[in-house]
Amino acid sequence: MGLFDHVSHLMTSDIDHLLDRAEDPERVIQQVIGDMEESIVGLRREMVAAVTRQNRLRAQLFTAEEAASRIEREATLALARGEELRARQVVSREIGTLKSRDTFALALADASRLSARLVAHLIRMEDRAQVARRKRDELMRRRRGAEMEGLSRLTRVPAVRAFDGYAQAVTALEVEAEATRERPASGRASPAGSEIRFGKAERELEGGGQC
Repeated sequence: MGLFDHVSHLMTSDIDHLLDRAEDPERVIQQVIGDMEESIVGLRREMVAAVTRQNRLRAQLFTAEEAASRIEREATLALARGEELRARQVVSREIGTLKSRDTFALALADASRLSARLVAHLIRMEDRAQVARRKRDELMRRRRGAEMEGLSRLTRVPAVRAFDGYAQAVTALEVEAEATRERPASGRASPAGSEIRFGKAERELEGGGQC
């Protein structure tokens, strides 16, 4: 696949669709960014070569135009002097120079169009790579958030369990304390029992006195 085809594929690919289908979105987006950055390097390298070729063609065209101008002036002077044959000979002898001028002009136009195309692709690719980097950063933030939430849950579970155990222990102590308040102490008579026994002894004493 040529550079322009590869760049066009990267610029038209649906990144969101790729991420939705990926098992590991972070790995996929990182690979996409790597491909984009590699393409950007390739575009810049091609731009340097295109600009160098433009400068060389521009210099060659300038030289060819200077030679063509000289030939045209010489032929014009020959015609002005009525030397039509001389004029034709000049043009025929220098026809290669005139063709070179036209060839250089066409080549320079092609090189200029290529440079413009490279610049446009480079700008679009850099923008596209920036979008991909933002998506990567968002994925990383979401992953870190999920990891922190998972860690928070892991640290909260023992604490909740400890609190539940503490609450159960407190409840058990409260129940035991309530039962203790309701149950007479061991070896001690209740006030009601004392009154019953005291009344019975008093009646026995009164009966014995009558005898």
